[in-house]
Amino acid sequence: MTKRAFGELEDAILHILRSGKRMSVKEVQSFLKNDDKYNTVMTVMHRLVEKGSLGRERAGAHYEYWIAENKKPSLLNQLKQKMFGIKTIEMVSFLIDKADDITDEELLEMEKLIQNAKLKKHKNG
Repeated sequence: MTKRAFGELEDAILHILRSGKRMSVKEVQSFLKNDDKYNTVMTVMHRLVEKGSLGRERAGAHYEYWIAENKKPSLLNQLKQKMFGIKTIEMVSFLIDKADDITDEELLEMEKLIQNAKLKKHKNG
């Protein structure tokens, strides 16, 4: 078993909770496809609450967690600002140029994401 970096577990937890459903630590742990221990998942989720990424509320004997709508810039936006100014295109370009493991399927998925972003922008703007 290979141990995951802390950030990888954070990302996995956030991905699970993006469904919009409130979940307990045990429910989130059941979605993880590895051997992350309950206490580890609980600690990471608690830290995500402290960072403002997750909301938490007691529901009986346990807590329920969800993605928080916060005003504080996300870690990605802070990184984007610090390394690339404000230009998303520069960050995306850098990531694509430096990635040597992007597959054709991933490139197709990126094209779909770009098309969806265009549709969303035109719909909202």
